Amino acid sequence: MKRGLYILILIFIYGCQSTDDKVVEATKNLMINYAQGYDTLGIPPLELSYQVNLKNNLASPDMLDQQEVFFQQYQKELAEIDAEYLPENLLQDFELLSFEVSLQLERIQLTRNHQSNHQDRPISEEGIYFVPNGKAWYRYYLKRWLMADLEPAAVIEFGMEEIKSVQRDIQKLQRDLGFRNDTIAFYEHLNEPLFKERNKRKIQRLFEARQEIVKKNLGVCFKNTTVSPPNIERGNNLELSQVPAYYSSETKTFYYNIFEQPFNKRLVDLLYLHEAMPGHHYQIQIQKLYKDSVPAFYQILPQSVYLEGWAAYVEELGEEMGLYRTLYDLMGKHEWNLVRSVRVVLDVGLNYQGWSDEKALAFWKTNINNQEDIAMREIDRMRRWPVQVITYKYGAARILERRRAAKLKGGFNLKNFHQDILSRGAIF
Repeated sequence: MKRGLYILILIFIYGCQSTDDKVVEATKNLMINYAQGYDTLGIPPLELSYQVNLKNNLASPDMLDQQEVFFQQYQKELAEIDAEYLPENLLQDFELLSFEVSLQLERIQLTRNHQSNHQDRPISEEGIYFVPNGKAWYRYYLKRWLMADLEPAAVIEFGMEEIKSVQRDIQKLQRDLGFRNDTIAFYEHLNEPLFKERNKRKIQRLFEARQEIVKKNLGVCFKNTTVSPPNIERGNNLELSQVPAYYSSETKTFYYNIFEQPFNKRLVDLLYLHEAMPGHHYQIQIQKLYKDSVPAFYQILPQSVYLEGWAAYVEELGEEMGLYRTLYDLMGKHEWNLVRSVRVVLDVGLNYQGWSDEKALAFWKTNINNQEDIAMREIDRMRRWPVQVITYKYGAARILERRRAAKLKGGFNLKNFHQDILSRGAIF
């Protein structure tokens, strides 16, 4: 009798739910079930190397049927959701999951095509352009890494616009420093020894000083000021010796590299912001606080466009953080921003349009002064890791786009905006 009464009460309560409540509940349950079911499919995570990704995709052909049934079922269930009844944040999650399911089905189709037509051919080491159906694979990875439905032509257009914008910033700075009509003298000046540092203790102190400044100013832009700053150490990982700095979440340490080259002091502010506070270190610590409040399927998604996009975005907050105190510090920001912008175009050129190293190097030299020493390193990186370099600029642009849209709504609060981005854990 009691059980029958309990069931009647449940039926009554559910029957009294509004359509909005029913759709919201159904959507949340679908997302929970999706994350749980996904773990049974044996899908390898996205790796940097296209060769590793392709080999992993082709390693378990017997799993494709199971995967296809799973994703087709969720595509059908998602199509049955009336998204008009979803609140804004849940609507974003719904659209993100819908896009993710479509990408998985695209991967399955590309994998089947390769198995049917090219199974016996080894995966080329020359680049994804030289893989059978390589252009289709690149288009897929473009969407996979960026979590956006972008065409290669649109990415090139975006990159060219960014290049022009940064070049204008550099030209203005060149004029402000008194080199209005003498670009050669300007870059010769930037290569003078006063901008280089070999003494390891002095480099350490430079970063420690930046850390103290940022700690004092963190509350200008961020609500949470309780995050402990990272350790700061000289890097000793030879595999990462070609990058100026990196961050390890395992050791909570910001590593700067020196090795055989003198350190470019113009990069101190930029690197601290990007890798430490409020970049990767701060971002990851805040994200941990909200890990249980975001949909479980977020953990399945590639995070580079969010992680690198955020770290590139906060470089724009240097003045608020008390950094970029000289025009030369600002020049360091522009120098790396230009490299990242040029890489957007080069990545598509190399991996989708089949550019040679010579053509890529010529494009680099045409658009970047003073950094030819890292050009071939970056070109090789893009061939091995297609699309990854685009995540910095595209991710930062997405955050800036969302910030502009939030300001148009009125009542904009920068601290609340940053908290929303960090607590959601995705900017797709």
